Amino acid sequence: MAALPKNMDHVDRRELYTSLPVRVQYLQQFLEFSADDVVALIDGQKYIKQIIPAIVNMVYKKLLMHDITARVFTTRDSRVEEDPDEWVKEEGSQIRHRKMFLRWYLTKLNSDPSKMEYWQYLDKVGLMHVGKGRKNPLHVDYIFLGACLGYIQDAMTEAILSHPRLELTQKIAIVKAIGKVIWIQNDLLAKWHLEDGKEFEDDLDEEEIQAEAAEPEGYIKGRRVLGSNGSDDDSLTDRPSSVSSGRSGKSTTSLGRTVEQVNQANEVSGCPFSGMVHAPKVLETQRAATWRPRREDSLPMSAPTGIPKLHLVDGRTVCKENLGPNPFQ
Repeated sequence: MAALPKNMDHVDRRELYTSLPVRVQYLQQFLEFSADDVVALIDGQKYIKQIIPAIVNMVYKKLLMHDITARVFTTRDSRVEEDPDEWVKEEGSQIRHRKMFLRWYLTKLNSDPSKMEYWQYLDKVGLMHVGKGRKNPLHVDYIFLGACLGYIQDAMTEAILSHPRLELTQKIAIVKAIGKVIWIQNDLLAKWHLEDGKEFEDDLDEEEIQAEAAEPEGYIKGRRVLGSNGSDDDSLTDRPSSVSSGRSGKSTTSLGRTVEQVNQANEVSGCPFSGMVHAPKVLETQRAATWRPRREDSLPMSAPTGIPKLHLVDGRTVCKENLGPNPFQ
């Protein structure tokens, strides 16, 4: 058997299907997910956080547009094609409850990806949707999970690219980093549905998988990672049911917001930055500082991947001399 070439790394196929850290590390290396991507995501957190309420509303409007996804909220199984006695409505308590968890999920997706707990949670999201280990199992076919994830990525990309005050280099960095994270999440969803690697099932700890699946939503190995006790923003933890009435008789959430304020926040739709141009004072407070790499010695700027090196000047193409030889000639 020949030795590996000098620049070729060995990847153990068994470990890809039995070890989450090995699988995530391989995906990160292949997608070139690096420290620069972590920096871009952390620096972009405050901008992504602004668009989460809008994306949540858009996703649930989309899910309720088709019977095959809408009925899952009643049947908890996308393989069941029998229509429910009553269809859920977007303004109903069940959808409001699910919106809360989607806000938490997107907030977690927008947290620090340098921690293994981050990837453990993304893996558990896949496990939660295959009906394992839960008293009230949920099964959602992969086609719907993948489509939903693609819709979320598209909405995030549009919102970031249309931000009026982000530098182009930072927009590119954030969009690329989000894309890599979402595609790793996509793999961690798909792995629970595919037959690939089934020959290694005996190496997996089935009891551990069942115990993990039986944990409540938002928990990893007994620790809460979503909501008010986790590492995510407490401002996203308003439960639809946690509404109380003060002495004035006015209903408020656990954070003191009125129902009217909550409903107003939930009405966000379309591009969340569309109204910023009409409020200069607010816009000034949200102005993004020029983004620079966190390095002591700045590297010379080069054209980002995918940006054309050619330019049009007076209808003529210039800078051809900067291109290498055509490999297809």
